[in-house]
Amino acid sequence: MNASAVVRIAAFAAATACGSQPATPPRPDEHAIRSALNAELAKFGPAIAAKDAAALANLFTEDATWILPDASTFTGRANIESGAKRFVESFESLAPDQMAIDRLIVVSDSEAVTFSHGNYTLTERGKKPARRVNPFADHWRKGADRVWRVTYEINADGPAETSAQPKP
Repeated sequence: MNASAVVRIAAFAAATACGSQPATPPRPDEHAIRSALNAELAKFGPAIAAKDAAALANLFTEDATWILPDASTFTGRANIESGAKRFVESFESLAPDQMAIDRLIVVSDSEAVTFSHGNYTLTERGKKPARRVNPFADHWRKGADRVWRVTYEINADGPAETSAQPKP
């Protein structure tokens, strides 16, 4: 191979290496995604407080899975609505206080995972109102309608800590 051929090959390799680099896709806007998820998350408490099972179920995708603290599992929006009806009928009232995303993992501009908690006061039938906290995890997907919905949720409800309770 002569020097001229080596120069042409080197020039071709350099041009190819510089010209064929795929463009780096823009990073998803975490702030915008967090804002959109917070807006959807804010709908859960009022839907449960109003005992509106249809509104609650609409926050999930058609094929979603919803797992309650007692391990009751509902898959599919119709089953989630049915389970939500039984769930909201099981207590006298629920007054939401705070719902917050504690950790957000942005997978893409249309997929995210959140670890969150909700504080509320629950009045079970025949009992005094009690403060509670529900830590939960959600997998979210943005649909063709540009609305974020939960595809998978698992809950771990329990009594809220008070200052009198020792922390582990």
